Amino acid sequence: MATLDLLSINKSFGAAKVLHDISLAIEDKEFVVFVGPSGCGKSTLLRIIAGLEETTSGQIMIDGKDVSDAHPVDRGISMVFQSYALYPHLTVYENIAFPLRVQKMPQPEMDAAVNRAAEILQLTDKLQLKPGQLSGGQRQRVAIGRSIVRNPKVFLFDEPLSNLDAALRGDMRVELSQLHRSLEATMVYVTHDQVEAMTMADRIVVLNAGRVEQFGTPMELYHHPKTKFVASFIGQPNMNLLPAKVLGSDAKSLKVELDGGHQMVVPVEAGLVSKGDNVEVGIRPEHVSLGDSGLSVTVNVLERLGGVSITYGAVGNGTRFCASLPGDAAIREGTPVTLAVNPDDCHVFDANGDVLSRQAAPELAG
Repeated sequence: MATLDLLSINKSFGAAKVLHDISLAIEDKEFVVFVGPSGCGKSTLLRIIAGLEETTSGQIMIDGKDVSDAHPVDRGISMVFQSYALYPHLTVYENIAFPLRVQKMPQPEMDAAVNRAAEILQLTDKLQLKPGQLSGGQRQRVAIGRSIVRNPKVFLFDEPLSNLDAALRGDMRVELSQLHRSLEATMVYVTHDQVEAMTMADRIVVLNAGRVEQFGTPMELYHHPKTKFVASFIGQPNMNLLPAKVLGSDAKSLKVELDGGHQMVVPVEAGLVSKGDNVEVGIRPEHVSLGDSGLSVTVNVLERLGGVSITYGAVGNGTRFCASLPGDAAIREGTPVTLAVNPDDCHVFDANGDVLSRQAAPELAG
């Protein structure tokens, strides 16, 4: 397989600049996910790697070779799209073999390549069926098989699971992760779904308005987000962001008063923040518990999910607050609860949305 390096990639459509000086180094056999909201530039960046869009400036290196001006077929990549793009009149075998027929591969080699891909994707008994006889997940596997037989240096996936229902997406996430391990392939995957990113990626690129907000492992982004955008985008349910005022600080901590009056000392470096400044405190829903003191939250909506109960309510002047509590927690809609918060689990963001460095940081698990 191959390494993939993007060097100062910029892209403009007329006067509109959509990618801003993006530089990334993707390692051999790595599974990297581009994630971000609609319009952040993730699909455009993938299409630039594939050669389907030209850069305004910058270089694309695959295995140390500059392919910035190379034709897509000469880049050693293969791309799987959101649409399966299968030929309905051809069998599964013929769909998978199509790129090999274009290359005029000898029939024995073609049979071996198609059978290997079908075995990997559990499609061996489906080779003589037409796409219309397959489920959505099976059709997506055929599209992936068509990529596998080309033996590319880099696999590119553009939101390949978006057309599947929720249960099937979960199954396909597992299958794609297993496929990555079995092929030992370099893969770049685009999605707007942060759950897909967290569960599948070796490393995640979080994009926002055409810029890289952060590039790191899933747990790095979860425990050590660099900006409020990353913190609120990564994690499910989303992080709570509470307005707060700085009451004081020293070298290793910041004393704040949250909306609603609760005060706490958070172990972060104050940086340029000083007494009287407004900040935001980030608290993940899973980092609170029922207690005798802490935040007072009025529960407006309660979702019982079996092993966990998700509550949605408000603190202070109506700031939204979500908590993830045990499934059998003694709470009811329309009643207040007191939630204990460990300051070591909190994040603090300044007026620019940048995080203040934490003193007590959880150990990273990969």
